[in-house]
Amino acid sequence: MEMEKTSSKKTRKRSSRSSTSLTSVGFLLHRAQSRLREAVIEAIARTRVQPGHLAVLGVLADRGGMSQRKLGELAQIEKSSMVLYLDVLEADGWISREPEPSDRRAHNVQLTAEGARKFAALGPSLLTAQRRFLKPLRVTEVAVLTEMLTRLGGSLAVDPASPE
Repeated sequence: MEMEKTSSKKTRKRSSRSSTSLTSVGFLLHRAQSRLREAVIEAIARTRVQPGHLAVLGVLADRGGMSQRKLGELAQIEKSSMVLYLDVLEADGWISREPEPSDRRAHNVQLTAEGARKFAALGPSLLTAQRRFLKPLRVTEVAVLTEMLTRLGGSLAVDPASPE
């Protein structure tokens, strides 16, 4: 590397291209996620749905109704944000919340019929966004990437022994 003298100390000149921070797994995942997020935002632009809402809607579509607490855990959304998301989704007819009969402080959340229909209608545009994002990869690479991300992110497989 080229050395340069500055106020009697030697410093290394580093090109930003040789910076390990720009090739770290965390940074590369962040860049990839940012590109995908841009495509998703474009896909949902004509709706009042925000990217964060998609996690809530996706979990409910895949798993059915559940406690608000469990929904937050699966969607990886903190309590305060979850309440804000659910307020918007409920006001727009996507979801309904009912008090838990055994615990008045808790709520069960589920997609409404209208919410399920609207979420299904978003599917093709979200799938197109995902395909555009993954276009640089071969089919086999997408399968490997999906498997690796599943391992790194932890399994979301249903555990029948796990309480709601």
